[in-house]
Amino acid sequence: MKTSRSDSKPLSRPAAAGLALLIFAAGGLALWKYTNVLPWSARSAAPAPQAPAQPAPKEELPPSRIVRVAPAELRVIDHVRLTTEELLDPAFALFDPGKLALSAPRRLLDEIERPVMYAELVNTSDQYIALSPKADISVFDGSRRLDLRQTWSLPARLYPGERVPVELTGRVDRYTEVKTDWLPAKRSALPGPRPKLAVTVENTEAQVGTGTLNFTYRYRYKYVTVHGRVRNDSQSEVENVKVWISLYDAQDKLTGATFQELRLPKLKPEESAPFQVNVKQHGGNFARVGVVYDAGPRWAVPPSPLSNSYGIKSYIRYKTFACVPLFPLQFGQQPFFQPDFEQASHAG
Repeated sequence: MKTSRSDSKPLSRPAAAGLALLIFAAGGLALWKYTNVLPWSARSAAPAPQAPAQPAPKEELPPSRIVRVAPAELRVIDHVRLTTEELLDPAFALFDPGKLALSAPRRLLDEIERPVMYAELVNTSDQYIALSPKADISVFDGSRRLDLRQTWSLPARLYPGERVPVELTGRVDRYTEVKTDWLPAKRSALPGPRPKLAVTVENTEAQVGTGTLNFTYRYRYKYVTVHGRVRNDSQSEVENVKVWISLYDAQDKLTGATFQELRLPKLKPEESAPFQVNVKQHGGNFARVGVVYDAGPRWAVPPSPLSNSYGIKSYIRYKTFACVPLFPLQFGQQPFFQPDFEQASHAG
């Protein structure tokens, strides 16, 4: 079926206006998208792809002062307090315990028939001084360890060749074996830190004493009074002199010994002072006397300071105990006593 132009109808005005608007909008969109005619249609060029940011170079740190080495062999030293210099000293060494010897103990009876054992500790080294030597002495009767204790302490410095008496007390009827465990001790080269003193024995007197036990049993005992003198040959003042005195019989065996801290004044260089010590003799008659000494600064216990806000150290000193009840007592009531304190202070 054919149609002629005369048969087509023109568009209405609203349709023509809408079609014109569509064509105009499509043209403007094409101009904006594909051309740069319009001022606002210019698009910025696409940014070039940026290269990946490289990390900033790290600053070189100075070389470390820590030098990593292979682990050293550990040394565990008990019973000895070491200083920093001693710990860092590669040549530091303790005293050789093989240079300490303990003589065979001798069992004797004291004035009231109680057993007492004497032995001697000897420093056999010819080069070093044993500082604060200590020994754990175990005495056995078969497989049973006896309960014995040492009466006095050993010197703080034991020089080569010196022999110090050791007294063991306790219940011991017989013994079969003695074991000695030497605790670690420091060493010092000669001449050592001990002040140089001249301790001489001027006279000895053998005497007999008496005593009473439980107000019923009277006993007698032998003792030796040792008179001597201490002279300070060092260049500094000396105090707190201690002596270990041994009595030897004709067979050169211990027959008695004692330890005493002498009550001497502070000795200046070249000064001397006498001393007197009584030593009980439990064995045979003595033939000679041996003396070992030690000296050092006197150790005193200062009062415990209590600091207050004014910078003054004060301490409380026990004076007396005033036995005064704080309140009236009833029948059967125990009194409560208040100690009387003396307050003292001194500038800190």
